[in-house]
Amino acid sequence: MSVNNLATMVSAFNLRQFEKAAAASAEGLATAQGRDEVFWMGLNEACEGFEMLNNSKWALAERKLVASMEKLRNFGFRYNNFEVTAALAGIRLSVSEIRAVRQRNKRVFDVSLLPQFKMAARADD
Repeated sequence: MSVNNLATMVSAFNLRQFEKAAAASAEGLATAQGRDEVFWMGLNEACEGFEMLNNSKWALAERKLVASMEKLRNFGFRYNNFEVTAALAGIRLSVSEIRAVRQRNKRVFDVSLLPQFKMAARADD
């Protein structure tokens, strides 16, 4: 697992540079094996989904984000120092917001609901 790619992806994502975050997650996916591969696929789909959301491609964004949740939900609270549960909660809220906008229950997507990805704090020994 590439810690550098993960840190780059988290940083870019939190700066709302979704294209850069997607590129970093794609790099992580390219070298991942086994269980890590599914993890990186989920992160990549999340980054791509938010990039599509940023470009007002509602239906595509929703599909990518749902696919991301399906992959990431199997990784528990944390995986490789990444806060999976917090990411899933943010993605789920974004999907609900997309659906409300698409169904015309809301006029605009509330960007204040965009999640922040987090790395887990490490305890010093």
